[in-house]
Amino acid sequence: MKKKICRIAALLVFISIIPVLSYTQEVNTLYYMDRIPQVSLMNPARQPVPNGYLNLPAISDINMDIGNNTLTYDDIIMESPVNDSLITFLHPDANTDDFLNTLKPKNSYFTQLSTNLLGFGFRVGQSYLSFHARQKSSLKFSYPKDLMTFITKGNTKGEHTSLSNFNLFTNHYLEYSLGYAGKVNQDLSFGLRVKYLNGISNFQTDEFNLDLYTSQMADSLSLTSDIEIQGTGPVEVTTDSLGFVDEIEGIKPQIDDLFKNPGFAFDFGINYQLMEDLEISASVTDLGFINYSNYSHHYTVNGQFSYTGIDVSSEFREDSDSDPAEDLLDSLQEATKLNYSEEGFLHFLGPKIFVGGNYQLTRKVDFGFLSRTTFFGGDVNQSFTLSANTRPIPGVSFSASYSVMNRAFNNLGLGVGLRLGPFQVYTVSDVVSAGLWPGHTKAVNLRLGLNLVFGANRMKRIMDDEPMIR
Repeated sequence: MKKKICRIAALLVFISIIPVLSYTQEVNTLYYMDRIPQVSLMNPARQPVPNGYLNLPAISDINMDIGNNTLTYDDIIMESPVNDSLITFLHPDANTDDFLNTLKPKNSYFTQLSTNLLGFGFRVGQSYLSFHARQKSSLKFSYPKDLMTFITKGNTKGEHTSLSNFNLFTNHYLEYSLGYAGKVNQDLSFGLRVKYLNGISNFQTDEFNLDLYTSQMADSLSLTSDIEIQGTGPVEVTTDSLGFVDEIEGIKPQIDDLFKNPGFAFDFGINYQLMEDLEISASVTDLGFINYSNYSHHYTVNGQFSYTGIDVSSEFREDSDSDPAEDLLDSLQEATKLNYSEEGFLHFLGPKIFVGGNYQLTRKVDFGFLSRTTFFGGDVNQSFTLSANTRPIPGVSFSASYSVMNRAFNNLGLGVGLRLGPFQVYTVSDVVSAGLWPGHTKAVNLRLGLNLVFGANRMKRIMDDEPMIR
């Protein structure tokens, strides 16, 4: 019992630190749940079934995605092979080779979170108009396998340890959007959303090339660095004559600072009724940029340094004024070239591409396929989702899904939407299976909220009541 309690506690700690270590992905299962207004955020061509809706601040749409693309809980915390206890991969009794074999050349932790500030939409004839104000945050930390090899085994003689796949990326901004969805003809519909963005904070390592070499005789170390860091923040940075940071002093931000990092983005999508019971669709979202020019900071570090040990003989001579530690620091500073500026920069959002197909079996049951390609932090991430969707009674919709994402094949999802009068509550996740096998789960996502919805698409309801085969 004691061991079980320790394992549960360790799992809670593991889940809680992922956001600190760690990209907003949409929840794939939501894509074909058209009774929920948030479907238009994934494809602006998709018109929600309600004739109108109102999104309330915070409670109408909370969307989060947390995890990594390589490790599970059981890879980090495991049972000891020698006694009845839990250990980490850093413990002397742990099988270090098994842990390292799990890693890829580049490994990533990520967190994304978006919340609704205000939103509404309404139908005008065969068109749909919408407005949304949202807050979005994302953080991604990538590290090379060589880093963990160095931590667990040290640097091998005559070999290089490369940290070139190390990367840290964060972005936080406000988004204001206007959307339009309409029809070209009976079979083809399209949608467009225009977004104005306000960047709040950003930090990213554009380049992080760090190479450590140990000589064959293990009598010297060589360190080569090529690092470029840029970001924003209400601070004033002072550097010394060599370019090293001397002092960082905070600045009290002003309200108008929220509007000094402007940006623009677009979403667009199409739906095409290929056959009476088969629809295909595609969309691109978050295609745009933010111009970070307020409180911007840019820092580069370039150099090559060789370490052959410290000469401490001067410590035993009374007539010597030299300090070995200071001499080492001076040598490091002389071998390093630094440059700091307040130059602004463009940050390009990570666009997402959705391609899907939906087959309607009956008026209450349909099956969907969705491919999602995400460009984020210099990486391309691909996922695939199969879903079964049903609307058994008015006001109730369900979706069950299976997804391949984050290099994992054990992702079972579920979506539920319930309407009680004008109130609609929903919750959707691609990874409800995390509750079944938490020790083998790499990531979790969840989208939930409460909407106010009004009316329904009368023509769609009439069509749903007609038989599929005449």
